[in-house]
Amino acid sequence: MPIEQAGATVTPASGDESRTPQAPVRRVSTEANALTSAARWLVLPLVLVCAAAAWNPRGDFWGGVEPPKAQCEAYDSARLRVATVLDTSVYDSGKLKRVIREPQNTVSNLAYVAVGVAVLFAARRRMSRAFGTACVFLGIGSGFYHVSLLPQWRMLDILGVYAVLFCLIGVGVAALGRWKKKDGMVAIACWGVAFWTGIHRNDIRIHGFKLLDSKHVVIASVAIGFACAALCFFRVKNRRRYWARLAVLAPTAALAFFGGSADRYGGAWAAPDALIQGHTVWHVAGAIALLAAYEVFSMTGYDRSVFAIDSAEQGDPPRDP
Repeated sequence: MPIEQAGATVTPASGDESRTPQAPVRRVSTEANALTSAARWLVLPLVLVCAAAAWNPRGDFWGGVEPPKAQCEAYDSARLRVATVLDTSVYDSGKLKRVIREPQNTVSNLAYVAVGVAVLFAARRRMSRAFGTACVFLGIGSGFYHVSLLPQWRMLDILGVYAVLFCLIGVGVAALGRWKKKDGMVAIACWGVAFWTGIHRNDIRIHGFKLLDSKHVVIASVAIGFACAALCFFRVKNRRRYWARLAVLAPTAALAFFGGSADRYGGAWAAPDALIQGHTVWHVAGAIALLAAYEVFSMTGYDRSVFAIDSAEQGDPPRDP
């Protein structure tokens, strides 16, 4: 409709009247479309991997197998009970002669992929994107390791764990520091340090103590991550939601650590034929803990929550180009 302005009549251009009220609708629609796209990326791999695990044809697909180290899904229960030393004799030859040697431990890695994809769709900061990418990398690398039980895939599994932990610490420190500079170089540094420490984890020893051993790196990283999460208390505005997310983070991290530690030779959860494998719990609970930690850090306003369809409440931080 015409508008009287300083003695002149101004007619808005066609469509101007409807732009303002329609903008929020378009924004929510865009966010919903992004969530739909993320769901499609997750559902298809889930269906394919679950179908492959259910089918799991038999045959000598992989040839050799690495010496047993940690998880016991591919072991023989009777041999494990009487074993006095952990060697290749504890393996179940029938389980090794199938395309997916550890079905539960393979499928459960999709939890890491799901968290990574969700973060990548929500993230606006390079450090957060590096963390999301690391989660996807870990899920794929660890998945192929548990499919094959070959040492080359174990290396990718370990590198993925290091990358996820280092990048998560990067997000936590950035959320506390509120860096004004772009954090792309920090993200690259986290990946570089993760790869270097993962590759040389057995090379650096202090009086026989392996400083960069995966167990030590996990414990130190979890401690630093919880310290960052605790300090976020002074940055967040919604304390009730903060405590809710912290209440998810703490028990899932503890459950993941217990599942990963107990599903070993001599462990309390070392049961190759158990309905739920301890290492599977390590994967799923660990992925939930990673997501909860990211959510705690996002509450400082550093980046977006993966659950925010309309991010008006948290201010929608600017996107790094």
